[in-house]
Amino acid sequence: MKMYELFLTCPTGLEEVCKAELQSSNISDISYQTGGVFFKGSISDIYKTNLLSRVGMNLLVKVTSFKFKNLQDYYNNIYKYEWQYLLEPIMTIAIDSKIDKESEVFNNSQFATLKAKDAIVDKIRKISRKRPSISKENPDIELKIFIKDGMCDIYLNSSGDSLYIRGNKKRDHKASINEALASGLIYLSKWDKKTTLIDPMCGSGTICSEAALIKADIAPGLNRVFAFQKWLNYDYDLFSSIKRKLISKINLSQKFNIYGSDYDYQSIDNCKQYLLDSKYNMSINYSIRNINNFDTERFKDSKNIIITNPPYGVRIDSNDSFKSIHAGFNKILKTNTNLYVIYPLEDPFIEQNYDYDLITELYNGALKCGFYNIKNG
Repeated sequence: MKMYELFLTCPTGLEEVCKAELQSSNISDISYQTGGVFFKGSISDIYKTNLLSRVGMNLLVKVTSFKFKNLQDYYNNIYKYEWQYLLEPIMTIAIDSKIDKESEVFNNSQFATLKAKDAIVDKIRKISRKRPSISKENPDIELKIFIKDGMCDIYLNSSGDSLYIRGNKKRDHKASINEALASGLIYLSKWDKKTTLIDPMCGSGTICSEAALIKADIAPGLNRVFAFQKWLNYDYDLFSSIKRKLISKINLSQKFNIYGSDYDYQSIDNCKQYLLDSKYNMSINYSIRNINNFDTERFKDSKNIIITNPPYGVRIDSNDSFKSIHAGFNKILKTNTNLYVIYPLEDPFIEQNYDYDLITELYNGALKCGFYNIKNG
């Protein structure tokens, strides 16, 4: 069985979570760097990881790796690879390059991309007398090139669109967190699926919907397509078999123990529409409610966990919002509830108002945040 060198990207700060997720799929010998994890796997592992990963972003498959001294050396090494086994003239290709630091050979990534494109197109044209087309929109083959200190690694993106795109349409709330980060927060909280989970500032409902997928053991990639389905070696029967097994493991429960609320009625309408559009019973209860009116009566007799992404930056509209959140948190802390919050590290709101444990530092987009367990101190 052929084994491939793989790199699964993930939100910065969730590398350990990503590693643990892969280990739960019986993948071993995993190492990581900032922004992703390395491992080896078969074509079956490539299919499974794309279907199963909740915190991964893109699964990259190493194509080739080489050292180079100059521009011609770079071109020659790419040209000599047998691209005809990956790419036919009728297929489209996209190339994205990243240079760790400028050098005498390359001072910008666009030039590295251009020379790689020339080498690949020249090779295919020599063999077939036809040339593939370059397309940034929905290409058949997407290559990622990483250059550092005279070393070049070329990867094939097996995922296509980022894996946080689950395949079912959902209207995003402004500045909402993506699905990969939301799942990472749920894993970090060590939610046991049985404890009542609440997001009292749910926005577009991402945390709630990811929790529902985890609870029902619904593979997040079941309703989407992947880049590897356009590859020349795509094994339709193997992929279909893997999907059938994953579908058979789905465990839908009628017990509602996931609750989302928000003061914005339009956000809640969108969340409810998402439930109606979903193929599965997601077991989520949504309601319109400001956090300072947290329903302590409803949850007073249950063990609860709250995971939430409060408004900040673009989403905060006035000092009244801070007061409302503060009042809501104080009310929550008087109940039998474990409170987890993602919040910008540079903002003193959490530090100045609460006793807390900082679980980890991570990024919400470009914003460095902390994931806090707030306590009733």
